[in-house]
Amino acid sequence: MIKSVNDNDEAVFMSYQNENNPIFYKEQKRWIEEAIFKKGQGSSLTVDFENFEKETDTTGTVTLKVDMTTPGNGSSTNYIKYQTIRVNDKWVLNDVPFEEMKSETENITVYYNQGEEEAAKKTLKDATDIVNYYKKKFSWNPGPLSIKLYPTPGEVSATVPWVSLAGWNEGGESIEITTELTKEIFRFLTHELTHKMLGDLTNDNASIYIQEGFASYLEISVYRDENGEVQFDPNRAKEMTTLSLKKKKSVKTIEELGNIDYTDPEGSMYRDGFLLFNYLIETNGLDKFFEMIHCLSKFDYIDKRGEHKMDKTQERTVEAIEKIYGPAGDVSSNCQAFYSK
Repeated sequence: MIKSVNDNDEAVFMSYQNENNPIFYKEQKRWIEEAIFKKGQGSSLTVDFENFEKETDTTGTVTLKVDMTTPGNGSSTNYIKYQTIRVNDKWVLNDVPFEEMKSETENITVYYNQGEEEAAKKTLKDATDIVNYYKKKFSWNPGPLSIKLYPTPGEVSATVPWVSLAGWNEGGESIEITTELTKEIFRFLTHELTHKMLGDLTNDNASIYIQEGFASYLEISVYRDENGEVQFDPNRAKEMTTLSLKKKKSVKTIEELGNIDYTDPEGSMYRDGFLLFNYLIETNGLDKFFEMIHCLSKFDYIDKRGEHKMDKTQERTVEAIEKIYGPAGDVSSNCQAFYSK
């Protein structure tokens, strides 16, 4: 399996994953695709065997070391321990040896390490309340949701794989987060569950800057009030607008945003994506924004991570924007004029 990572051999790599664990199997397929993609962008990535502990004749654990270097984002060495099971005389990976906690009212499962029960309870409570609010506010009808908690950012990073991550989410995968973020888990979950919602409402056809821009918008606009109830206040986004424009007055165009990925050192898909959709919502309302979102659901599903289908989602996003708001160039110019006042 380790050799298959170095050889970019997806078929061999997948033969060492438990296909009877569908969420994990899907995430491991995305893992090897991400590894190959990142190496194609100039990163280096290697996996080494650290140790194996046999528990029974059919179960055990294996610890792997993931070394990664990405131009502009440094290097990391991250470790992850997986459960292994014996299937037809072959050892295969079967996810981290998690405990499970389920919501009684929503179809949400939190997976966590032993000893992290309090973090899991808080995560489940916040996720349940946010999902329930999003369902009512935005007419979202989500399927089963899984959230995986890891004690350290290094474990999150190793399972994606990226150099350094505190949290992660892509369509068709679990939300992954380190319990080091437990104190700010509500804010994090508003962001990541917005990704889930947009993925469902657009058939996962939203460009990266829609995903990150609107997730950043709701991250600041959705909050708990003094009674602990989830609320939405678009005026809260104005503070983020002010801060965003203090550092830099200019706003990237839709065309420019379509050429930016997560290697962008300025994080423009977050900052400029937020400013674009804050402008559209302030000037045209939330209902019209969701008309544009629903236009994207008419396109076919592409079973890849967002960065791996950027050209196609940008093309589809521009088409949806122009159908609802008019020519993309005019939208960009009007957005820039809006913030230059």
